[in-house]
Amino acid sequence: DVADRMLTLPAIRSLLKDDLNLPAAAADEQEVGADGGDDGPLGGGSPQLLDLHSVSWSIWSGAAEGGAGSPTSTSAVQSSAKEKRASLEAAPDPEKYPVLDDESPGPHFDHHMPFTRKFSDSEVDDDNDMPYSGATMRSGLKLLTTTQEHTWMQWNGKPRIVLLVAKQGDPEVTRRLREMAVWLDSQGLTVVLEPELLQELRGETSLKTSRRAARSLKLCWCSGNCSCPRMTPPVQHGASSASTSKWGWGCSEGLPVGFAGRCRTWSPGQDRLEKAVDLVVCIGGDGTLCWAAGLFSGAMPPVVAFAGGSLGFLTPFPLRDWMPVLAPLLGVNAGPAQPLKVACRMRFQMRLLREENFSRAESEPECPPIPVQAMNEVLVHRGSSGHLVKLEVWVNKTQVTMVQGDGLIIATPTGSTAYSLAAGGSMLHPTVPGIILTPVCPHSLSFRPVVLPDSAVVRVRVPLNARSSRVMVAVDGKDRIELMRGDSIEVAVSPYPLPTICKSSVTEDWFRSVNGALRWNLRDEQKG
Repeated sequence: DVADRMLTLPAIRSLLKDDLNLPAAAADEQEVGADGGDDGPLGGGSPQLLDLHSVSWSIWSGAAEGGAGSPTSTSAVQSSAKEKRASLEAAPDPEKYPVLDDESPGPHFDHHMPFTRKFSDSEVDDDNDMPYSGATMRSGLKLLTTTQEHTWMQWNGKPRIVLLVAKQGDPEVTRRLREMAVWLDSQGLTVVLEPELLQELRGETSLKTSRRAARSLKLCWCSGNCSCPRMTPPVQHGASSASTSKWGWGCSEGLPVGFAGRCRTWSPGQDRLEKAVDLVVCIGGDGTLCWAAGLFSGAMPPVVAFAGGSLGFLTPFPLRDWMPVLAPLLGVNAGPAQPLKVACRMRFQMRLLREENFSRAESEPECPPIPVQAMNEVLVHRGSSGHLVKLEVWVNKTQVTMVQGDGLIIATPTGSTAYSLAAGGSMLHPTVPGIILTPVCPHSLSFRPVVLPDSAVVRVRVPLNARSSRVMVAVDGKDRIELMRGDSIEVAVSPYPLPTICKSSVTEDWFRSVNGALRWNLRDEQKG
């Protein structure tokens, strides 16, 4: 569960300890509590991936594949003095921007973190006069945005560790997942599975999981014992352990000897996936990709998405072609992995300000963001209330408007074709560095959606004179927070985008999805 997973993060745990004034040992004891610990695949007691280290990889933009300005091999990436110089120039100053340091504890709420680009005359591609810049990544992608037509990435060596994330309850997806996992294992790659999937593969049951399902779930990110409502899942009487199978993996018949033992998983809140995973393989629909992105509260490794869902707007690769796609991508057949086009999809980070902290927000910029990254949108809405909401909207410390309606959508370019589109918002190309503000059923004839620059910080506040005392916040359709009068949220572009590998190019993939999935501008052609 997302809410439970958030509570296991170190930043949240430290907030809970500070608020309750408990010593670290006592707080940890409370955390384990009645669960009595768990040494199974769900972990939680200690990190399980410390012995795994991801392969560093390079990323650059602007140069065409094979051009004079683009790295063409691993040795070229490692030996070229020009590229090393560009990499140093492109990397932000760690003293000025400590968030980009690999060992930093977490993202700081600072939207002014540029991916600096410095070029000399010799660093321009002779064919198209397009400069490039690059930087070496060692634990996930750390880049604000890119406005170049092409962004490339290449592993500095063969990738070795693959995380598989698959849609639950679909027999065809599960069958392909088994085939893919067995094939990756046969190629000597380390397969990392979700904790509950590995548990299902090994035929184990988790007492901790069943107890967690019976506990109430915290829906907010308030520190300590807050008064926010909690949700208690309904108890399913007479449900057997077999009925809790989410993927339907089945028996281990046909699997290689020792396969289950070689598969790995992680301990939520203990392992840093971005440091241990080279590639994320997503099998399912757009919701599965959104779930996979939610596993990383900070930087992410590259993601390749196979279509196994309904719409498949963000999954360009057909599931039946998984082997022809993965073999050259991972450099299995011959030579090192080749340069790949990637789409750096903007994500949002968010900060929650309660009424008592609103006036101090400007003087306390160190207030940490919530450890959740939004891929599609942040939605502020009226929840179950039948009344319209009243919301103040601030952009870069300036109040720009007042929303009176069902709510407000703050969408990324990727989310422009999701809920924002249904509410009348514009579609944005994934590489456009913009933030979309789309009202939901505004009680006005003139409230049109607007697009802001990616440097904007959007603050949405429930005024003290609002009739509706409770307003809900949803991140990508989940992770709800309740705002009371005087509370607010701040949304800004995260320095950690979602790097998805393209099938053709960012533009071609996007228009293929717009035309195929949404039937954009589909009509009979006029006769001559």
